[in-house]
Amino acid sequence: MLSIEKIKGNAFQDDKTKRLVERLPRKSIAVVVHQDIDPVAAEKLIQCGVKAVINFRTSMSGLFFHNGVEALLNSNIPVFDIEEELSVKLDGKLIMIKENTLFLSEAGAWKELCKVVRYSNTQVRQLKLLAKSRFPEQFKSFVGNSLYYSEKELNLFVSEVQSLPVLRQFLDKEVLIVARGANYERDLVQLKQIIKRKRLITIAVDGGADGLLKIGVKPDFIIGDMDSVSQKALKSGAQLLVHTYRDGRSPGEVRINSLGLPYKRIKFLGTSEDVATIFAYCSGAKKLYTIGTRLGMNEFLEKGRIGMGSTLLTRMKVGHVLVDLKGIHSLFHEEREIKTWTLLPAAVAVLFIGFSQRFELFVSLFFQWWAGRS
Repeated sequence: MLSIEKIKGNAFQDDKTKRLVERLPRKSIAVVVHQDIDPVAAEKLIQCGVKAVINFRTSMSGLFFHNGVEALLNSNIPVFDIEEELSVKLDGKLIMIKENTLFLSEAGAWKELCKVVRYSNTQVRQLKLLAKSRFPEQFKSFVGNSLYYSEKELNLFVSEVQSLPVLRQFLDKEVLIVARGANYERDLVQLKQIIKRKRLITIAVDGGADGLLKIGVKPDFIIGDMDSVSQKALKSGAQLLVHTYRDGRSPGEVRINSLGLPYKRIKFLGTSEDVATIFAYCSGAKKLYTIGTRLGMNEFLEKGRIGMGSTLLTRMKVGHVLVDLKGIHSLFHEEREIKTWTLLPAAVAVLFIGFSQRFELFVSLFFQWWAGRS
């Protein structure tokens, strides 16, 4: 008899995935409201060890190329989209998915809620092909939007750059700016020793602060809306700069005030990544290193941004002192896959060096011979 797969577990729901992953226990079912699940969100859900993901939006639309759903499926985490309107809050409740139907446990019985659609690897491949066919139109639209707003905001950009606060501690210093982009934690791990040795001034954009703390580096500054950064990071002693927008909104103030922490406002028309970059530059930094910051079209579309006008202006302004280290870990991938036999000289040395002081000469000759083999 054919067995029907069912997935059962406790649901945890939030309108913001980056907030949800801060409280997701392992083996739970993540209920999100996330149009086109981006790789950063997927990576966090995978790290949380969720059993499944249920989305009130379309997890992969095919409007543009991304690997979020594919990453989840490759980690054996099924992804479902809810097909119809559902007003029931699922947070903290026991739910089950069976035969593409979502059930809620009530008074010891299973109540049918709605139909769900499960993603397959075949469907993901088809959606990638669809995204590829839509690329010319999507790209033209994105470039057009970016150029329109970069020209429209140019005078304001120049004006705000000239009025940004200047901190003398940045003068002639090297600065590392960390944002919560795809694989940014892997990049940080790879560069951990260099970051510590060079004693870089560190600026974290929101949740990038937690990545720094994981490698044992306390951020000097945290800039942003303060919505994806942990309380631990906010209380780490970093100087807090709350991003304030042109319309006066300062979303991070509510949270920082509730924690009773000191902070300063910093007003700029761009994204929080733009603020961090231009702020360090205007304060006299001689070199800017970035990890996890967004630049390509797909990265902006993943965050719901249909253009990059302010980022275009920012990069044009600081490009001569900026070094983008995003994805640097991939350069060292092959280094980590060294075959065991290549470690033989070191192993031999460790085994015998304690037995005789005369062994030093032998080790030297042995290593010279080994190096000559290649």
